[in-house]
Amino acid sequence: MFLENYLESIKNITAEDKEHTYRGALEILLNDIKNNLNFKKVNIKHEPNNDKEGRGAPDFLVTIDSLVLGYIENKRVNANLDEIIKSEQIKKYLLLSGNIIITDYLRFVLIDENLNIIDEVRICELSEIKNYKKIKLDDAGRKLLDIFKIFFSREPKPINTALEFADALAMRTRILRDDLYELKNNNHIERLYNIFKTTIYSQIDFADFCDNFAQTLTYSLFLARLNTNEKIDLYNVTKFIPKSFPLIRAMSKFLQDLEELNINDLKTIKWLLNEIINITNHINIVSIVEELNKYDNTAVQKDPYMHFYETFLYKYNPELRELRGVYYTPQSVVNFIIDSIDIVLKEYFNKDKGLGDALEKDTNIRLLDFATGTGTFLLDSFRKALSYYQKNSVKYNPKELINKFYGFEFMIAPYTIAHLKISQTLKEEFNYNLQDDERLNIFLTNTLENIHLDEGKEKNNIFEELNEEMNLAQKTKEKDILVITGNPPYSGASANKGIFEEEVRKEYKDGLEEKPLAITRNGKIEKEKNPKWLLDDYVKFIRFAQQKIDNQKAGGIFGFISNNSFLDNPTFRGMRYSLLKSFDEIYIVNLHGNTRKKEVSPDGSKDENVFDIMQGVSINIFVRYTQNIDELNNVNSITHKYNRESAAVYYYDLYGKREYKYKFLFDNNIKSIEWNKLEYKEPFFLFVKQDENLREEYDNFYSLKDMFRIYNVGIVTSKDSVLIGLSEDKLKEQVQDYYNEFDNSFVEIINYRPFDKRFVYYDTNKVERARKDIMEHFLKYNNNIGLVFKRGFPFLNSGQGFITNKIIDLRSWSCPGMQGGDCVAPLYLYNTPNAIKNIQSQDYGDTALFKKTASNPFQNADKIENFTVNFRKFIDEKYSSHFSPEDILGYIYAVLFHKTYRTKYIDFLKIDFPKIPFTDSKDIFIKLSSIGTQLYNLHLMKDNNLNNDIGEGLYKDDKNNKIEKPLYNEKENKLFINKSLYFDKVSKEVWLYKIGGYQVLDKYLKSHKDEEIDYSYFQKIIQVLDKSIILEKEISDINFF
Repeated sequence: MFLENYLESIKNITAEDKEHTYRGALEILLNDIKNNLNFKKVNIKHEPNNDKEGRGAPDFLVTIDSLVLGYIENKRVNANLDEIIKSEQIKKYLLLSGNIIITDYLRFVLIDENLNIIDEVRICELSEIKNYKKIKLDDAGRKLLDIFKIFFSREPKPINTALEFADALAMRTRILRDDLYELKNNNHIERLYNIFKTTIYSQIDFADFCDNFAQTLTYSLFLARLNTNEKIDLYNVTKFIPKSFPLIRAMSKFLQDLEELNINDLKTIKWLLNEIINITNHINIVSIVEELNKYDNTAVQKDPYMHFYETFLYKYNPELRELRGVYYTPQSVVNFIIDSIDIVLKEYFNKDKGLGDALEKDTNIRLLDFATGTGTFLLDSFRKALSYYQKNSVKYNPKELINKFYGFEFMIAPYTIAHLKISQTLKEEFNYNLQDDERLNIFLTNTLENIHLDEGKEKNNIFEELNEEMNLAQKTKEKDILVITGNPPYSGASANKGIFEEEVRKEYKDGLEEKPLAITRNGKIEKEKNPKWLLDDYVKFIRFAQQKIDNQKAGGIFGFISNNSFLDNPTFRGMRYSLLKSFDEIYIVNLHGNTRKKEVSPDGSKDENVFDIMQGVSINIFVRYTQNIDELNNVNSITHKYNRESAAVYYYDLYGKREYKYKFLFDNNIKSIEWNKLEYKEPFFLFVKQDENLREEYDNFYSLKDMFRIYNVGIVTSKDSVLIGLSEDKLKEQVQDYYNEFDNSFVEIINYRPFDKRFVYYDTNKVERARKDIMEHFLKYNNNIGLVFKRGFPFLNSGQGFITNKIIDLRSWSCPGMQGGDCVAPLYLYNTPNAIKNIQSQDYGDTALFKKTASNPFQNADKIENFTVNFRKFIDEKYSSHFSPEDILGYIYAVLFHKTYRTKYIDFLKIDFPKIPFTDSKDIFIKLSSIGTQLYNLHLMKDNNLNNDIGEGLYKDDKNNKIEKPLYNEKENKLFINKSLYFDKVSKEVWLYKIGGYQVLDKYLKSHKDEEIDYSYFQKIIQVLDKSIILEKEISDINFF
């Protein structure tokens, strides 16, 4: 009967009618079906909130006990439902519920989370509807009831645990973020965006604003739920947010406006907020907090809110952690830093109770966490300060600390969590309730940015509280701060592009160049060509703290954990020099854990990071004494009596598994560690421990960069997919498609990766960095070879260089992510105007050695060697012979692959260009030169004397030559490139063999995935690697160190 009534009400429907024209009739049908099936607890709500593009809520929200059971999406009659099922709109809904029915009024389709059709029914054809009484509807009615019985019988996604709660919130917040972005032309949203940009972070783009604001709205609802047992809604949410959260409370008014003003053009997001409200009303918040407290039974202090946010962020957007460098600090690390700061205050600054002296009204102790995150450092500082007094002491006054401890954070969600965590702890642990007129001094601001609003802009801000927040943050930035602490973000590429860069460049890059140090060679300063790594956010934050402490007479303490690259990377030598000028004592606990460098403990056991990241980290305590002479006389350093003449650097290596490091940090502090005092030296001012005797020995070797007249890094096309091709035909197709032109004369071979030759369109007007001064000596009409090397190569499992006979890429040898690029030095220079100009610009001393004139070093020669005059003189005099350039290169190449050389001098090789020891024995020189020449010719694939018994390509089943998924069978020594084709007798050593940053065979196969393999060429690579291992052993067996 219910179908007849339904068809009667829509009998005049046509394909031209809009999808919502007969939605009232559809809603009656859905409720009739629900009642017929006796699903009394199910609620079906029509959501007429879609915009013209269909964005917004599903047409019908189906819930049970406030939890989403599923969605019903309604389209116009005879719409192509099969295509609509695959649409982004449906995929978005499936993120929230895997139970969806799509209908065009006559056809009903039930789908699952994988877009599969579970069941469907068509009541009748559109052409039959006017005569529906003549149709037998019994079968269609039963089928429709069956489909809805499955739909209504589905269990809602359970939300009983913290993980389920975080997952449910994160999914909806992500869609809320995306829907906000779709409203970029909405006046209301645009105005909010401009307010954020003006008062919080001038560089924020609209996408980041939507991200922040979506999280703000979600956490406003979460915060309200934590403060009441009543059910919250859009209208009352502000009432339940404490007045001590003024900014969050102000922002939550947006939710109230959404409900009260019924803003039509924002209805597309209202449904999501209502879903979040339903979820927060449904959960048992007490049990959620109790569960979070159990997450880390080993923790000294529980931190349920941080655990919740970590879970939320992982589900919401794990890439956000990478972009912002958001990794929340383990409690043991925080304890070590705050305990050490506390001790330094006593030992260096005459504060009898360390941080506890902050409870005195007349103290100068102010503390700032400059990257607050969820407030872990601040909370530990509160605990440490209050630990000096009993709770019934008249001096036990948390309010005094609230006025002196500050935090800066510009991501809204952790900002909210920090307020929540510390306010709850004040109440539960310190017996102190924030009053309505009281707030924590944690500000939503970008630490690196100073913002001042003019009066006109302040008046136009619809959030007065944002003005107040900005003004208070700015005033704090202008105060003297004795203690700065925290965990600054580090992400490689700065999230604060353009901000605080001048301060960093001037002090860390240019400042070093003003000092006449031994850094200079031949009267020229070695300038940092690529300062990218200096502009990482953690470097900017360090400079912020350094600058602040530099400018205050009281001195200061800077205790933090950060990326440890600045300790020894050459790029940071200016930064280290600057820090040495600013601070009196520097303490470093190097926590290592760099998985990119495959770090292990000195005994060979596993070394783990204290974070879930690849980059190694260190704890750093920097101390600058007060400028007050009377106070200086009372300073008694932990390690030595005060000496203003030089900064002292103290260092400790901490290797091992994560739990071991945690325990060590819990059990120790700055005073209990047995420090090693570093003897830093020019030109690098390293903040790591080194064998000084070994360093002196290494520094007497000959640097590669001083051997060659000219060298430069490899090319950068910036359009590899266009300008580099697997074949000449493919390259031609790519270039013609992109530029609508092609000239064969520009085609050159490039050694793109180890043993991976490709074709490059070497038009210097199109290649972004063509390096013509170097690459012209490798063009197709030249017969040349060149040495590939770089500054700072940290790996032990590869030789320290490579060979080429063609143009190279910036990453031909070293892998992306490594600092600096690959250099190439041609063995010969060809007679070109450019080469003459380059050579004449150099100072080569006694040019008579070459019997050439100063005006033209080539005279009538087609080519000359690229060795400098001084280096050639050194070789000729040392061995009383004139070895050929190839012989000298052979010796150098052998040394670069000598195992003892690579391991013994690794501390220096990982920070500088390789320096080569030249044996005093002419016989050893000749022997090494011979094997080294064999090795570089082998790597140029010119050696045909290979072991042909290994690496044969064999089929297991069908003859499939396509590279699909490499799989190495160690037990059988077989390397499969698909399920059928494998290469036989491939040893584990050959499979794992690395050249530079690449595991050769694995890299080659992955770079050529889905291509037909050239099995003869690939077999030769296998054989070359096999012989390389043999030759490297022969080289390493010659002991001349």
